[in-house]
Amino acid sequence: MLADAIAAERFRLLRDRSTLFWGFCFAPLVGFLLSLGGDLVLRFVIKKPMPGLAVGLVDQVIKTLSNGASTFGALFLMIGAAAVLAGDYRWETWRLLTPRNTRQNLLLAKLVVVGEAVFWSLLLSAVLSALAAVIGSAINGKALAISLLDRNPFDIVGVLAITWLEAMTLAALAACVGVLSRSTMGVVIACLGVRFVQTILAGALRALEQGPPSWKLLSMPVFDADLLRAALLAPDQLGDAGGSAGAALAVLAVWTAGLTAAAVWLFRRQDLTKE
Repeated sequence: MLADAIAAERFRLLRDRSTLFWGFCFAPLVGFLLSLGGDLVLRFVIKKPMPGLAVGLVDQVIKTLSNGASTFGALFLMIGAAAVLAGDYRWETWRLLTPRNTRQNLLLAKLVVVGEAVFWSLLLSAVLSALAAVIGSAINGKALAISLLDRNPFDIVGVLAITWLEAMTLAALAACVGVLSRSTMGVVIACLGVRFVQTILAGALRALEQGPPSWKLLSMPVFDADLLRAALLAPDQLGDAGGSAGAALAVLAVWTAGLTAAAVWLFRRQDLTKE
């Protein structure tokens, strides 16, 4: 039954071209165009030669993936997530869907499809960033290298997984907010607000603390994701914080699972007679 719900939800999303473009394709395309625009300005407007400089493909991809759940990226991901998770409230179609499957399966299917879309969006960002690096190197005459920082493709996979899990904590929060507010705009505003506040608090707390991160820091998915990426890419620079990487991964998983369970619990008890 869950597989049927996932297939149906995937079918709906693939035919919702507006949500696909604005939610999951627009941000990667903007990043690609901005990167190319910068190279073109450097070459034809500033006209500054760059002899001896090189571009690391793996480094460029990792940088792009690390920013995949930043405030800008999260804005459009949450637009897409809101359309999937709360769109049926807007169109009053829940009463048509609930007789066909259990409420739990219907909501979990939406989260699964959002997770798939987030993954493909991040992968698109990675591919376009590599393409932009290749084109940019040709425009400015830079040399191409696999990596200038001794990175490898397995680091790309690790950063992709961490950023995806970070984005899924926001998607699970979007499910909760969508059920409570029954509003797509409420989902976007709440998730962006939480993401922004977390970023500010994590930066302020880390500046005040010495040694291993406190439980307050570890409770923030934004900090946990940054810590995990640092533990993967530069473990020798973490110092005492390196021992908290396992706890950070556990916290991200708990946030995602807990918010998902809360969304399902709320949805199963919701009155949908007018939705």
